[in-house]
Amino acid sequence: MTRWLFLLILVLTVGAAIVYGYLGGFTQPTVAIITTKAPVFLAGKAFRGSVRDEAFGPMFRQVKEAKDNGQLRGDLANIYYNNPEKARDTVQAFVGLVVADTVSQQLPAGYRYRTFAAGQRVIQARTTASYLVAPNKLYPAIADAAQQQKLQLQQVYLERFPEQGESEVLAAVK
Repeated sequence: MTRWLFLLILVLTVGAAIVYGYLGGFTQPTVAIITTKAPVFLAGKAFRGSVRDEAFGPMFRQVKEAKDNGQLRGDLANIYYNNPEKARDTVQAFVGLVVADTVSQQLPAGYRYRTFAAGQRVIQARTTASYLVAPNKLYPAIADAAQQQKLQLQQVYLERFPEQGESEVLAAVK
C-alpha cells in the first residue's frame, strides 16, 4: 500500500512540475531600470477593498468579457496603488485593458480611464511565463532589484498581460 501511495505522489509531483514548466514557471524574468517614454492608458474599473471581497474576482472576468465581446480593444492590465503581494487585506486597484488612447473607443457603462504617467523612473520586470504564474515571478524580481540598487518603491505597479509577447510589471521608484 505504501508503495502505491509513493508512486501516486511521485506521478502527481512530476505532473505538477510539467504543468508548471509548460506555463513558464521555470523561466527567469528580465529586469531593467527605465524611464517610461509615453503614458499608458487603461480603460477599466477601480476597486478599493478587501482582496476577499466577492466583487474583486469578477471584475477581472468582466473586463475580459468586455474584450472578448468586442466592447473594448486592448491588452489585459491592472494598476495597483499598493503592493498586492503585501496587501493581505486591503487592495487599491484599477482593473482594465491597455488602450491606444482615450478617444478611439466608447467605454461601456461603468468604465473609466486611468493613466500610468510618462517620465516615471520604474523597475521593469518581464517574462514569457503565463499570466497564471507571472506575478509570482515578477514581483520578487522587482523587490530584489530595488534592494540591490538601493531604490525605494512608490507602491504603484502596472501589470500588463498581452495575448502575444511578454507579461510585465512596471514598479514606480522614488
